[in-house]
Amino acid sequence: MVSIDMSGKNVLITGAGGGIGGGIADVFAKAGAKVYVADWKFENAQRKADEIKAAGGEAIPLMLDVTKKDDIYAAVDKIAAEDGRIDNLVTCAGAMYNVPYMKTTEEQLRTLLEINLISVNNTCQAVLRHMIPRKEGKIVNVQSSASREGHPLCAHYAASKFGVMGLTQSIALSVTGDNINVNGLCPGFIDTQLGAQQNSNLWDVLMKNWGKSKEEMMSVLVARDIPMQRLQTPEDIGYAALFLCSDMAKNITAQSLNIDGGMKLD
Repeated sequence: MVSIDMSGKNVLITGAGGGIGGGIADVFAKAGAKVYVADWKFENAQRKADEIKAAGGEAIPLMLDVTKKDDIYAAVDKIAAEDGRIDNLVTCAGAMYNVPYMKTTEEQLRTLLEINLISVNNTCQAVLRHMIPRKEGKIVNVQSSASREGHPLCAHYAASKFGVMGLTQSIALSVTGDNINVNGLCPGFIDTQLGAQQNSNLWDVLMKNWGKSKEEMMSVLVARDIPMQRLQTPEDIGYAALFLCSDMAKNITAQSLNIDGGMKLD
C-alpha cells in the first residue's frame, strides 16, 4: 500500500490561518507532520492550531507578518534552533484587490508585490539557509490561476502572481544541486471566507453586470468553466502540496501545477 507519511517532518505554512492555508495545514497534520501555523493575525493561527490539536495533530501557532523580513528570519531561525530543521515550506500568505485597471493605484501595486511576491522571496531565502547545508528540503509556493492569465479586474494581483511563478522556477533551478525541490500550485476558484472578503468587489461587479445573485453566478461559472463541475476546496490544494513535499515527487521541480478541475490546460 502506497501512502504519504510525514511523521517526524516539520512544515512551515505561511497564511495558515486562512482558508487555503488552513486546509493545507489540516492535510499535513493528518499526514503526521508537525505544523507551524503562521499568520499575521495570531488569533487565526491559534484557532487553526487548536483545531489541528483537537483532531489529534501537532501544531504550533506563530504570528508572522510576511512583509517584515526580520520577522521572517527570526521565526525561521527559531524553528530551526528548536527542531533542528525545517523539512517543508509552503508559502500561502497573500492578498488581492479587485479593481478595474485604470482605477488602480501605485500604492495597491506596491502592497500586492510586497505581500505576494517579495515575502515569498524572503521566506524562501530564510528557509533555504537551513535546507542547503542539509542537502534536503521541499518548498511549495501557492500561486494562482492568475499566474498564467491576466484579468482586467485584478491586474496587479496577476502581475504579482506571474512574478511568483517566475521566482519559483528560478529558485528551483538554483538549488537543484542541493537536493531541494521547489514547485508551485495554481489553484482555481475556491469559495472560502477569506476569498469572499477579497473578492467582494468582483462579486459586486459581476452581479451588477449579470443581474444575477452570487449563488446563481457560481452555478453558471462552475457549469461553464470547470469541467469537473465543482469548486476546489482548500483540502484539494493541501493534498497537492503534500504530494509535492513527499518523496514521491523527488524528481519534480520548477513546475506549477494547476488545481482547478480542468479550467486551465497549460
